[in-house]
Amino acid sequence: MERGMLFLKKHAGSLFVFCVSLVVYSVTVAPTTSFWDCGEFIASAYRLQVPHPPGAPVYLLLARFFSLFAPDTSQVALTVNMLSVTASAFTVMFLYKIFLLLFKLLGREVTANRPLYEEISAISGTLLFAFTDSFWYSAVESEVYATSLLFSTVTLWAFLKWYVQSDSHPRLFFLGVYLLGLSIGVHLLNLLLVPVFVLLYVWKQRDHGVSKSIGAILSGFLLLAVLYWGLIANGLWPAQKFELWLVNALGLPIHSGLILFVFVLLAVHVAGIVFTFPRHRVVHFAFLISALILMGWFSYILVPVRAHAGTPINMNAPDDVFSLTEYINRTQYGSRPLLRGVHAGAVAGSWETDSQYVYNEKERRYIKVGTNTLFHFSSEDKVWFPRIYSRQRQHIEGYKWWTGINPSEVKPDFVDQLSFFFRYQLGHSYLRYLMWNFAGRQNDSQGHGDMLSGNWASGIDFIDRHLLGSRKYPSAEDIYSAAANHYYLIPLILALAGLFFLLRDGPGRKRVLALIGLMFLMTGPAIVLYLNQPPFEPRERDYVYVASFMSVAIFSGIGVYGILKAVFRLSGSVFTGILAGVFLFLAGAGLLFSVNLNDHDRSERFLARDLAVSQLRSCPPNAILFTYGDNDTYPLWYARQVEKVRPDVRLVNLGLLSMPWYVDQVTRSVPGTPGLAMSLPYEFYRDNHLEFLSVSNVSSLPLPGVEALEKIRKQYTRDQESEDIFNGKLHPVWELTLPGQKILTWEISAGFISMGNLALYDIIASNINDRPICFTRNLDVSELHGFERFLVSRGLVWQADVKQKKEEEQNLLNEFTIFMDSISIRKPEKTWYDNTCRQALAASGYREVTNDLSERLLKAGYHQKATQLLNKSLDEWPYSPYISQQPLVETARLLTRSGEMRKAEELIKNIMYVNLQDVYYFVYSGFDSREVKEDIVRYLPKYDNLRKSLK
Repeated sequence: MERGMLFLKKHAGSLFVFCVSLVVYSVTVAPTTSFWDCGEFIASAYRLQVPHPPGAPVYLLLARFFSLFAPDTSQVALTVNMLSVTASAFTVMFLYKIFLLLFKLLGREVTANRPLYEEISAISGTLLFAFTDSFWYSAVESEVYATSLLFSTVTLWAFLKWYVQSDSHPRLFFLGVYLLGLSIGVHLLNLLLVPVFVLLYVWKQRDHGVSKSIGAILSGFLLLAVLYWGLIANGLWPAQKFELWLVNALGLPIHSGLILFVFVLLAVHVAGIVFTFPRHRVVHFAFLISALILMGWFSYILVPVRAHAGTPINMNAPDDVFSLTEYINRTQYGSRPLLRGVHAGAVAGSWETDSQYVYNEKERRYIKVGTNTLFHFSSEDKVWFPRIYSRQRQHIEGYKWWTGINPSEVKPDFVDQLSFFFRYQLGHSYLRYLMWNFAGRQNDSQGHGDMLSGNWASGIDFIDRHLLGSRKYPSAEDIYSAAANHYYLIPLILALAGLFFLLRDGPGRKRVLALIGLMFLMTGPAIVLYLNQPPFEPRERDYVYVASFMSVAIFSGIGVYGILKAVFRLSGSVFTGILAGVFLFLAGAGLLFSVNLNDHDRSERFLARDLAVSQLRSCPPNAILFTYGDNDTYPLWYARQVEKVRPDVRLVNLGLLSMPWYVDQVTRSVPGTPGLAMSLPYEFYRDNHLEFLSVSNVSSLPLPGVEALEKIRKQYTRDQESEDIFNGKLHPVWELTLPGQKILTWEISAGFISMGNLALYDIIASNINDRPICFTRNLDVSELHGFERFLVSRGLVWQADVKQKKEEEQNLLNEFTIFMDSISIRKPEKTWYDNTCRQALAASGYREVTNDLSERLLKAGYHQKATQLLNKSLDEWPYSPYISQQPLVETARLLTRSGEMRKAEELIKNIMYVNLQDVYYFVYSGFDSREVKEDIVRYLPKYDNLRKSLK
């Protein structure tokens, strides 16, 4: 009992911050899957599958362990989310311990009050970070970043604890090295702290001189380069050589070279550790460090093992050493130049096909196939520090926006490259995120440099109006958004106070400044430099920089420490010091908690799961459902594989169909549904996936789709000489037969198609007679090249079908029944839908579906059913000032026609108020926003006429 009380007394502060953060995160955690990668990670962890590159085997094993505590499949997502909750709470606890170690470095004087203000400062700084916007966001969902930061924090604590200790026993040092290696299996961001750890090692073993410190930092950069480019990027190069030799030359089974490589590596390290002790201590020490890091790196063995098992989620199919290397290096996402590369206006002089070894099951050896195209440019097109490099159309527009030049017309010079780096990459894509967390946030809309969306906002009007426009008449979203979080610069001021405190003379201050400053630079600006982001990213990327925000939070805690130290020294009163500490705690951590709680509480947010379930239930039995983006696909993967909703529906991601490995996977059965039939073999897509196929422009009679594909197969495999008029081109008119002998005549409206398009056509033609063909509404239907005219609405999906006049009324009633019975979106009154949720709802076509179906019901005379439908839509997706108002105007018009005058009038009043608020904002902001003003004013008469019709 006495020992327990001593333990509690000794660790009271760390247990306090752990419990507070654990309770807050547990109360606000998402109860099910969220958008982006969460659904993929939950489904992958539940069955130990292979998620997108570069994978996260250690995270998946931890998440799988947490999922074992789920009482049923509906709770799997919550238990995996609890991994992030627990990891984040432990991160907060170890950050508290780091604070105490840093305070130990900041002073040697022993006073009666020092433990008190150290505890208060550590708690204030720790909980301030715990409630920052970006960290809290990651703490309540199934993503790798919370667990990744835990590894970074514990590793930093281990090295710092070892450094501060008076003895030189290396236990904590080796623990830190092992955790660093293990973190490779979670996320590679942890490697960025290597220079910090090397600096601590040199300080411990040598001295703290400036020259030694600079040498240590440079050595840390060198070690980081060796770990990343030597181990991560090219560590499997010897295994590839072994594999080719043993499999192709000696005829041994697949994986023989990889197994030999692993055994050689183990043997070398065991021998090195045993035979170098105790005579060659430096070499022995190097072998120990290498072995500890490799123990973490070996976690990637899980990837080919599970890929070889053929799991339903098997991204890139990394089941041999060559595909595993491509998987770890994220090759499918392309590369970005770092120090030297071509500019955005460069034109390729030539190109060649890059190839990769692929294992051929029939020949039982590796063969080379083309994987991507390499473009070659002249030396005049290569520039130093290439920040303006992407030749994609949307990126060119972004470069014009941020630099004022069109790189496709004018070659950007070094000044232009620097301008884009400082204005967009460092300013917009990093410092804006930092200000979100320590100054305040305008709203949660994705920002692209305009004054309306995603800017930082302090809440101090005379500062904000220079960036955001009028503060007397702010925009409607700024007023109503729960994400409009204003901190009045207080956390930032505390951080600056900590920085100034460390800049003054005092024991240990320069060391702490160097340590935390280096951590800040490596996890912030260094990432910006390496990522080299182009404009118009798919989402905000603040989660990548959370470790640097932790550094700023440490400065804030040190700021509190400096202020309290001065207060205790000047007043000498414990009461005054405690009062000052409470005030600083409330001004920092307390303010962030109170302001951020409403938009970070996901405890009743089911939207991602409910949308996915509604889409699956909208499909007819045994349907093939084509999806597109991450937010379209990953929640469906979760709902189908984990909760086992509609396992008969086969999901096909259109974005992956250009990958031969994915074409092979869709032909294989998965639990609940057989594989898809395809007329062209996998080998055809594997050998030709870089090609584009010409569509004939010769007028012709329709040809059954399967026969058109058979012609292509014969032409490419040369089974027979082709003498038809199409000369190897794709037949332009296909005839497809649906069940019930319904005929679709599809004229392909494209001159050339990719192999991904051809795979889509192949799946449609080969399966449409047996399985219903459906598409989610997130798809750009113009990419279907004429097939879109056969799509009819069915709940929240499109289905390929023939519209027949005699069945119109029955189809209308069936569609109403499907919508009322199959679609259910839970929207508790106080739940906040962030920008991702709003975009997903809009992309799902929910509002357009209800408006269109209600319109048709009213025309057919089913007024009561139309009223039911409109009321259901407003209950599940109520009026919101943060979305496009035009579909709601249509909803209001339909409400008047169905007799719901009071609801229609209330809706129109809200719409008019929001738009008038925006008009005032633009008028009083002084910005040149003529087009926006005219757009809003143009709709006001429509609203007014509709309002008058209600009287």
